[in-house]
Amino acid sequence: MSGHLIARYVHAIWLGSGLFLIAVAAPAAFRGAPNSTIAADVVGIMLSRWHYLALGAPLLLLVLDWRRGRIYVLAIVFVGILLAAGQVVADLKIRSIRAASPVPISDLSREDPVRRQFGRLHGISSLLLLMQVIAAGVALAMDREAYPSPPVIPSVGEGPGRAEGAVLGR
Repeated sequence: MSGHLIARYVHAIWLGSGLFLIAVAAPAAFRGAPNSTIAADVVGIMLSRWHYLALGAPLLLLVLDWRRGRIYVLAIVFVGILLAAGQVVADLKIRSIRAASPVPISDLSREDPVRRQFGRLHGISSLLLLMQVIAAGVALAMDREAYPSPPVIPSVGEGPGRAEGAVLGR
C-alpha cells in the first residue's frame, strides 16, 4: 500500500472519528444517560480515547506528508496537532474541576465561580474539537486535490450513460 493511500485513510479516520464524536456519540450519551453526570463521565471516557487519535493521526500525517513537501497540508496538520494538545490540556482541567467538586457541576448555581470556570473550559474544549474536525476536513480536501482519483472511462461495449466503467491506471 502506498504512503499516499495510507495518508488518505488516516485523514478519513481523523475526520470521521471527530464527526462521529460530535454528531453521534456525545449527543447520544446525554440523551441516553439517566443524568448529566453519568453522561459527562461517558463522554469524558470517549474524549480520553479521542485524544490519542487526535494527536496520533496528524503526527502520522506529518511524517507521511513530510516527504511530499506540501507545505499547506503540513501547516494544517501541524495546526491540528496544536489544537489537539490544547484540547487535552482543557479536558484535563475540566476533569480536575469535576473531581474536586463535592457536588455535580450541574447542581452548582450558575453564578458559582467553579461552574463558570467549568463552562468556559467546556466551551474552549468544544471549540478546539470542532476546529480539529475542520482542520482534518481541510487537510483531506487538500490531499484529494493534490492526488485526484483516476478518471473513469467506459469499458468496451459500453457507451455514455451505461452503468459500469473501467478505471485508468489500475
